[in-house]
Amino acid sequence: HRPRSPYLSVGFAGIGSPFNENPSLFQRSLENYKTHPPYVLFYLGMIDTHHIIRERAIINETIRSFFKGRDYLEVETPIVVRSPGMEPNLSPFETTVVEPNGIQHRATLITSPEYAMKKLLGCGMEKIFTITKVFRNEEEFFGTHNPEFTMLEWYQQGEDYHACMDETQALIQEVEKSIGGSGDDRWERVRVRDLFLEFVGVDLDACDQRALLEACHRHGIHTIPDDTQSDLFYRLFLQNIEPNVRGNMFVYDYPIYQAALARLTPDGKFGERFELYMNGLELCNGFTELTNASEQRARFLEEAAERAKLQKTVHPIDEEFLRLLPSVRTPSFGNALGVDRLHMVLTGRQNIEEVLLFSMSHLF
Repeated sequence: HRPRSPYLSVGFAGIGSPFNENPSLFQRSLENYKTHPPYVLFYLGMIDTHHIIRERAIINETIRSFFKGRDYLEVETPIVVRSPGMEPNLSPFETTVVEPNGIQHRATLITSPEYAMKKLLGCGMEKIFTITKVFRNEEEFFGTHNPEFTMLEWYQQGEDYHACMDETQALIQEVEKSIGGSGDDRWERVRVRDLFLEFVGVDLDACDQRALLEACHRHGIHTIPDDTQSDLFYRLFLQNIEPNVRGNMFVYDYPIYQAALARLTPDGKFGERFELYMNGLELCNGFTELTNASEQRARFLEEAAERAKLQKTVHPIDEEFLRLLPSVRTPSFGNALGVDRLHMVLTGRQNIEEVLLFSMSHLF
């Protein structure tokens, strides 16, 4: 039900193109199209870059119209910040802000607009969204990754992560229809615990680090002595769970050590967090937001210790964020969705470079 990638056929390479008189040249270039960015392929007559631009314009316009129709306000948030986040698995781009008098400030590019968005919630905003560039260093330059990518992030006070899943599904169905898809695909919601029972043979309700380590060995997964419980979980998730996630599936209720900035479930064992997979590709990460500043500080300190252990830069805790966090109502939800990946999935493309006009691999 989804339109395919807009490559031109071999039979037509554009008026005046050298490929019309030399089909073998066209074929060789087609086989090596990944060596050229889309804007070059357009001039070679091999890809309709205008089509990609129009698709993205429709996607962005549909997103904005969807949220405007639900009384959300679009906000702008900073790209250069002092405190980008503490996630041990992320490596922000680091820089220095220099004032005219020579005073220097350590800074980074954002990995997510999350802190700024939650500060706005703490200041009384009820329903907000942003479409922004975010940056993650040490990422691959191909496949489903690009160190610079476009993120949609939105928040609503007074609703939890189940409502967020409902809204995410409605949004994606609306976007799919806007670019010619049916928008009527089947959607599933499955707890992480159920997936681990089925594909790993481990019950996360009563599972410690030793049990996860034994499961890794049982499934032939390589481990290292320094692996944390979260590391072992992630190794099992990548090998045994992700390959078995089919169609459109919300995977929800992650173990407490994977809770990130999510509120815990009533039994205290899981974080009220979900991820959406479409055709096996992770598209978004949503939570019922944690609003307890003391608990959030404790999680930051744990992550900071893990970053230090990994010899990564430990960035300062955002104290303004913690000060405003208790002003956010409970429940509130937030979701971060990769727009480039959404563009890929809904148009049947396999490589993120097919929807980026200036991918990192062609800039460096």
